[in-house]
Amino acid sequence: MSILRPLAQPGFAVIFAILASASMLEAAPAPVIALFSDYGLEDPYVAQLKGVILTIHPAARILDLTHTVPPFNVPEGAYLLDQSAEQFPAGTIFVAVVNPQVGASRDPVLIQTKTGKYFVGPDNGLFTEVIDSEGFSRAWKLDKPEFYLPGAPVGAAFQGRDIFAPIAARVAAGIDPEKLGTPVKTLMMLPIKDPTFASGIISVQVLHIDHYGNVVLNLKRDSEVAAKLKDGNLVKISIGKESYSGPLVKTYGEGEKGRLILLYGANGLLQIAMNLGSAAKQMKVEPGTVIFLKP
Repeated sequence: MSILRPLAQPGFAVIFAILASASMLEAAPAPVIALFSDYGLEDPYVAQLKGVILTIHPAARILDLTHTVPPFNVPEGAYLLDQSAEQFPAGTIFVAVVNPQVGASRDPVLIQTKTGKYFVGPDNGLFTEVIDSEGFSRAWKLDKPEFYLPGAPVGAAFQGRDIFAPIAARVAAGIDPEKLGTPVKTLMMLPIKDPTFASGIISVQVLHIDHYGNVVLNLKRDSEVAAKLKDGNLVKISIGKESYSGPLVKTYGEGEKGRLILLYGANGLLQIAMNLGSAAKQMKVEPGTVIFLKP
C-alpha cells in the first residue's frame, strides 16, 4: 500500500533568506563619491562640497581621498590622483579640484575612463595621469547650468561647490551623463617627461615627495631605462652641483640609518629614500626637480 505525502513546503528560514537576498539586490549601495583637492582642512570648502552632495543625493556615500595636495600644483595633483584612484572599483565618482585658474579659461568636465570610473573637475591637465593609466572612454563639457547648484553665483568662482559637487551627486543618483553636458573628444594633457639614458647617465624627474621624505621619481621598474640599474650596485646621484650616492636595494631597512638608498616602491616607481630619515630634506629637492643617476 502506498501512502501519499504532501509536498514539502519551504520553511520560514528559506523564505526569509530568499526575501533578504532580493532586498539586498534592490538596495544596492550607491556609488562612492571620492573627494580630492588642494582645499586643505582648515577652511569650510570641503564641508560645503559634502553638504551640496548630500542635499542633492541624501543616500550618497562620500569618501575623502586627500585635501592636502600642494596648492595650485596641477602636475603633482595629477600624479596623486592617479595613485589614489587606482584601486577603486568601476562606478566610483571622483571630484578632483586643483585649479589655479578657477572660473577662467578651463572648462569644467566630466570624464569616464575605460575602467568605468568617473572624474569631475577642471580641464587643466589634472586628469593626465589617470587617462594615461586607465584609458579614455568619454567626456562631457559641463555647460548646462540647470544641473549646477541652484542659485549659484554667475561665473561660478567656487566651481567645486557650484558645479563639480552637484554633477557628481547627479551621476551617483543615476542621471545619464549624456544629459549633463556636451560631449567632447579632446582634453588638455600635461606634457609627460620620460626618463632618458645617454652617455651612461639616466635623467629622471621628481614626481612627488611623500610624508616620509621619500623622493618618488618617474622611472618605472619594468622600463628599458630601469634595466640599466642593477640590484646592490651603488648609484651616483647628481642634482645641479651637488652629488650623492646610494645602493639600489629592495627594502627600506637594508640601508644604514641616515644613508641614502634607491628602491622601487609598491607602485613600481623608483624612489630615493633614507632609512629613518628624509631623503628630500637631505637633497633639497621638490616636485619637478631633474636628477641624474649614474649606474
